[in-house]
Amino acid sequence: MSKKRIFLYIVGAVVLVIGGLAAWMLGPALLPPKNIEVGVAVGEQAPVEMDLLDSAGQPATLAANLGEQGMVLVMVRSADWCPFCKAQLMRTNDIRDAISGKGYTLASLSYDKPEILAEFIQSQGIGYVMLSDPGSKMIDALGLRDPQYEAGSFAYGVPRASILVLAPDGTVKAKYVAEDYRSRPSNEEVLAMVEGVSGEAASKP
Repeated sequence: MSKKRIFLYIVGAVVLVIGGLAAWMLGPALLPPKNIEVGVAVGEQAPVEMDLLDSAGQPATLAANLGEQGMVLVMVRSADWCPFCKAQLMRTNDIRDAISGKGYTLASLSYDKPEILAEFIQSQGIGYVMLSDPGSKMIDALGLRDPQYEAGSFAYGVPRASILVLAPDGTVKAKYVAEDYRSRPSNEEVLAMVEGVSGEAASKP
């Protein structure tokens, strides 16, 4: 076999491997997101008084950050090593004004240390609250820990990629939990969740 043919075989194999990896990484991200029913249910209350940390390492709670109408809480795996989470967090920054205009606070929650969140906020110009959940206690209380990672894994304690719309008292009014962490709802879909909750509240006597 000639050197040229061997070279072409090698190039072809590399292309196939790269293509396969790209399909695995991006395939689900290009499909409509699928919601699964796990964790805290709509109508139940989130433990909004549970201790968290803000990006400065100071004590924080969901309750202290709730807006007049509540909160849109974006739960992500990591703002440090998860590219899908980073993309979602940056994209969500574009609708923070639309969400606050409805009376809701926009916030994110992850197991990341405060300094990681602070660096992400600074580097990406994030204009909403990013909260740290030390020990994943809030994540566990919401029943949204991703079970595929065992103790000792760097990803142990991450949540399923989720979005919760909370009322001022912490009641879950709407939620989305991703079946596949690579697939996240669009900004339009997030705003539709908020609109649905707002419309429901407005229709009540």
